[in-house]
Amino acid sequence: MGRRSKAVMGVRRKTLLLGFAVALLFGTAVYFRLWAIDSSFTVDDREELRRQFDRANMEAMDESASWRMKFDEELDKSRMFQDELLKVKAALANANERLVILRKENSSLQKKLELLTHSKEQCNCSNSSTLHR
Repeated sequence: MGRRSKAVMGVRRKTLLLGFAVALLFGTAVYFRLWAIDSSFTVDDREELRRQFDRANMEAMDESASWRMKFDEELDKSRMFQDELLKVKAALANANERLVILRKENSSLQKKLELLTHSKEQCNCSNSSTLHR
């Protein structure tokens, strides 16, 4: 049984090596075919391709620059809105603090007013009782 498995592995190994050799042969054939196609280009064809590539490259750079400008403009707008939002939040916080202070002041003034009206009523009552006698 050991000999048989070694024989089967030998056949598999030979098949695998044959497959690699065929793939290498096809790869070499494709490479030479591409090399033959490339050599058929003339100098004018290469210059035309270079000009087309340069034109496409310049268009891509222009488009990239325009998108960058749009991004920068939107970034500036965003920063401006962020600054305005911070200013509004600060003003709102100040207004809330002022409102709290004014409410406390109003409350203390109302207490004073109540004390004054109560003391006035007591004064009026004592004055009116002396007047009636």
